Amino acid sequence: MSTVLVNGKVDAEVKRQTDAVLARSGKTASELIRALYQHIATTRRLPDFIANQGETERARRQRALEMLLSVIVPGHPDDTGDATDDDEALLEEMERRHA
Repeated sequence: MSTVLVNGKVDAEVKRQTDAVLARSGKTASELIRALYQHIATTRRLPDFIANQGETERARRQRALEMLLSVIVPGHPDDTGDATDDDEALLEEMERRHA
């Protein structure tokens, strides 16, 4: 297996806090980075905590609704990620009721 060096910049305080957690866990920053890269390579997608950064509240609600509908509505096209007009109407009704 050949390896490459990966460089990145993080806030000094975030690094200090993370290093403390890693030390208590008996892990290194290199192990953390390798695990993250391996996860992305294996799943072929970003972890949710990264993929959803900067997501608007409306987009978060829409994504949550899609996930809910995929569980409770038989045959819901959950693999497309596209909201239907019915989904949008349901989301708007839910938002109106909870506003």
